[in-house]
Parts: sequence; structure tokens; C-alpha cells
Amino acid sequence: MDLGELPDEDERLYTHAQVAHIACGGHAGDTASMRRALEACARHGTRAGAHPSFEDREHFGRRELSVAPELLRSQVAAQCARLAALAAEVGVPVYSAKPHGALYHAANRDPALARAVVHGVVEALGPGLVFVGPATGALREAAQEAGLAYAREGFADRGTRPDGSLIPRGQPGAVLTDPAVARDNALRLTLGGAVDTLCVHGDSPGAVEMAREVRAVLDVLAMRTEPLGDGALRLVLPERLERRGVLEALQATPGVLDVVVGEAHACVYFDPAAPPEDPRRVLGRSAGRLLSPEERPLVIVRVRYDGPDLEAVADRVGLAVDDVALLHASCEYTVRAVGFMPGFAYLGEVDARIEVPRLAMPRPGVPQNAVGIAGRRTGIYPFASPGGWNLIATAVDFSPFHPGSGARLRLGDRVLFERVD
Repeated sequence: MDLGELPDEDERLYTHAQVAHIACGGHAGDTASMRRALEACARHGTRAGAHPSFEDREHFGRRELSVAPELLRSQVAAQCARLAALAAEVGVPVYSAKPHGALYHAANRDPALARAVVHGVVEALGPGLVFVGPATGALREAAQEAGLAYAREGFADRGTRPDGSLIPRGQPGAVLTDPAVARDNALRLTLGGAVDTLCVHGDSPGAVEMAREVRAVLDVLAMRTEPLGDGALRLVLPERLERRGVLEALQATPGVLDVVVGEAHACVYFDPAAPPEDPRRVLGRSAGRLLSPEERPLVIVRVRYDGPDLEAVADRVGLAVDDVALLHASCEYTVRAVGFMPGFAYLGEVDARIEVPRLAMPRPGVPQNAVGIAGRRTGIYPFASPGGWNLIATAVDFSPFHPGSGARLRLGDRVLFERVD
């Protein structure tokens, strides 16, 4: 993403960006904004990149200037050096560089300007970075001459002409604001194989939602698939993907016979004679809708903290019994998986202060509606059964499973425990 350009920039952009190309003074940005952007990168694990420009703050770097190549080289080097100095203070390495606006297009047409930009970047940041630019043209040739790794860029939030070139800003359809269109662009560009990275502009209207959609597409398309015989595939799910959305999207796919979604994987079963569409493409088309856990139902479960292991858990973690109950009831949990027995929902995450391992020896009998903890998970036993979880409470007036309607708690549901006497 192109970031660090607006004073009121939404920090959520950094949670979706894999790389933040930070304005470093040419078209926008100053010491305060660069430091703020770098600190956001540090907080969210986002890679930092330099975003140099023509020295044109008046027109936001979108006007092409006539600048001698040697002067341009020194201007680009100075901009990148300012960012590099601040990055060293914050402790965030500068991973990449990408020219901004009019410089991006002018340098890609003119080999002399392209070499000036590349040499200025290398002078300030060294030869070990990744240069980001158009798939073809003078910038790519100059970067390769300099021995730099090169990433071909596509734009998820910009409209294109029939020949694939960008519609100039100011013309209808140049700047996209619909997250669904940005998602479709991301899917098309990535699957087309002509780009290595996708850009969303942080100053675009609706940038947060568009970045969220694009990042979801990239996460989905990066999933590993592993064959399970002739009629099944296992998908390694990214943490960011909301599991119930994955389940629903795959269940609705023609040719899919069954889907099982767990905490880390999804297994898709099908007739090997008629395999379905690649599940990554299916999930890519609905990727943004897989990241809205706040829209899932909230289920309140009333509990009495009377379990036979409550005191042992309190002793083990060094807290009072009431504190264990308070911490257990103060978290909002998400159903991470349903399994072990019909209706048994694995809920996470338990507060780390009351995290305890499973019992060394499982009980031969756990009563129905017992609430237990095992590691970072908590759950409610839907039936009397053997079990090895630490029992701390009992669910009151709650049936985890009904023979007619199935499991009460479904994948992705949110759960709160309400303490009763």
C-alpha cells in the first residue's frame, strides 16, 4: 500500500498491508508522518518501503516535471535517506522502494530517468532491497541492470483501459471506490500471473475496506492445498480467514460433497470423476466476506462456577477461585471448531492467566453441560462422556446439541459466559 500521505490516516490500513510504501517528503510526508508510519509498521508487522517522488508537494507528485537525471538521482536519494534514518531509529528495516505518481510513469518511459531513480534508491538504501514498478518498461530494465530484485505491480483500486494501462486520474473510472470491484481486480490480476504485488492507495476513498478485501484475496490465493487421495483436498487456512464463511462458501460450491473445517485446515470432499473448481478461486471471490466475525451471532451462556477442578486450576495458576471465574467470564470467545462429539464447540481464546493443560489422566465420566478448560480453549460438554478437560463450571439452561436442529454453537459464533449463583 501507498501510505503516510494523509494526516488523518487510518491505522487499520497497516493491519491489512503487507508492505507500506511511505511518502518520504517529495510529494507528501515529513519527519512526524514518516515516524508515525514506521511505528505503525512496527506495531502491525508490516514491511516498510520508500515512496519517493518528484519534488512537487503542491500537486501531490502527480504533475510531470522536467528534471535532469543527476538532479533527480540526488532528490530521490535524499528522500529515501530521510526515511532510512528514521527507520533505523524505530528499528524497522526498509524492505523496498517504489516511485510515486508522475515519477512512476515518466521514469518508466525514459531509461535515463529510470536509471536516476534506481541509482538514487540504491545510494540511500543499498542494493539488497526490492524495487516495485510496472511489469514492463524502463524501470524494470534499470532495476535489473543494478542487480535489484524486482516486483511487478498491479493496482487493485485503479481502472484500466482495454490495453491494460491505467486510466489517467481525473477521467471517469480512474479511481475505484467499490471494495467488491477492488476484490475482483485483485483476483483477476493475481490469477493472471502478470503481477507479483498489488497496490491499494491509502488516500483513496474507502481505502480500509478495499485493503481488507484485497488482503483477504491474497491470503486465500496463498493457501497451500494438499491432496488426500483422489477425492479430497486439504486447505491450510490462514489465521485471518473467518472459518464459518469458509465452510459456507465451500459447501455452496457445485461438485463438493462435504466440507469439514477445523482450526487450521479445511477438508473438501468430491467425486474424483467430477472435481469442483479450485477452492482458492471460490474463496477468493468471497474473501472479504470471510473476515467479519463481528457480524456473527453472540450467544450468552449462563454458568455456575462449581466445577470439581476449579480450586486445582486456581492453585496451579496462583489465583483465587473468584479471580479464575472472573477471568473466564470476562472474555468473548469464538467457536474455533466443532468436533470430538456432536455439538462440542472449541472456544478460544482463554485468558492466558488461567491457561492450564489437559488432565494427565482423563475422567471416565464428565457430566453433561460441564464447562472445561484445556490450554487456550474452553468448551461445554453436550453429553455425559469421558473427558480430560479441567472442569470449572456448569452451563445452566443450555443445550449444546439438539437431535432435531443439531449443534447450538456453530463455527464462528461469539460466546459470552454469564456468571450466576
